Amino acid sequence: MFQEVWGRSFCRTIEKLVEVVQEYPTEVEHIYSPACVPLVRCAGCCGDENLECHATLTTNVTMQLLKIRPSEPGQEYVEMTFVEHQTCECRVKKRIVKVERKRQRGRGRKRKEKQKPKPKECDSCQNPRR
Repeated sequence: MFQEVWGRSFCRTIEKLVEVVQEYPTEVEHIYSPACVPLVRCAGCCGDENLECHATLTTNVTMQLLKIRPSEPGQEYVEMTFVEHQTCECRVKKRIVKVERKRQRGRGRKRKEKQKPKPKECDSCQNPRR
């Protein structure tokens, strides 16, 4: 039983429904029918949080969709190409390097120093005795 669950959850190809606009983000002004297409993609777990499931071999598949232009009358059938995954493997995750901006030193200090009231000097301090 465990082996079956492990085999079904491990990194592998599986058919997923993918939104057309996710694959073609510049086509948001059009409506496509269907709005989602079935594509074989890599998915699943790798058994180690430092690994993630990646495609090692891909192929293109062409599908016919109905393209509707809301701003114009009419519609047309178009052929669109999508990427499908054929094989997958677990690979080391790419670490996102977070660039931290260094704060400018002293910038806030000058403002604080200007705001501090200067101590008043007494008459005896200004004219030292001899």
